[in-house]
Amino acid sequence: MSDVPSSPELFFTQFVPARFAALGGFEAVTSPGCVVFAVPTVGSWAFRLQSGQLHVASGLPADVVVRMTIPETSFQPIVVSGAERVTALALPLERQLLAFRALTLDAERAQGIRSISGSVAFAVVDGSTTHRVYVTPGAAEPNLAQPECEVSCDAASFWGLQSGSNNPIELLMSGKLRIAGDAQIPMALSALFV
Repeated sequence: MSDVPSSPELFFTQFVPARFAALGGFEAVTSPGCVVFAVPTVGSWAFRLQSGQLHVASGLPADVVVRMTIPETSFQPIVVSGAERVTALALPLERQLLAFRALTLDAERAQGIRSISGSVAFAVVDGSTTHRVYVTPGAAEPNLAQPECEVSCDAASFWGLQSGSNNPIELLMSGKLRIAGDAQIPMALSALFV
């Protein structure tokens, strides 16, 4: 049985901080803003570093660097399954918490990310079901109905990207990774994930 909670609240307020506590090297880091994870109709959780300590608060502060919006129907298959997979693969914790890279940016780079407009949907096609995670720079409302860009791939390619066994450029060149809409948004955000 997995120790990854299926409740978004427990995942973001207990599981993630416990995983982060196992990382070292952040003792002197104070983030230039926060990373927010939102599950519509369930809640939002803002993460920030203050002198190396990870703090979690409910809500949406004004100093958001990037917001990840995960529909409730995608939480289990993407977030929980993803956490189970990377834990089972024994990936280094820094590979497991890629989205938190925004917490270690300098103030100028964080402001540069905040200035990007638009949302990008990362769509994972698993058989006949598509799960999405929306990434929106800054505190702008994510465009869930019609994001400005969508990056899509099949589930096997997605898990390979997450584990580091697949290269995004190779997947793009082979047609396994597709980009529709404004490709400048994911390009501008790529520094957060690679």
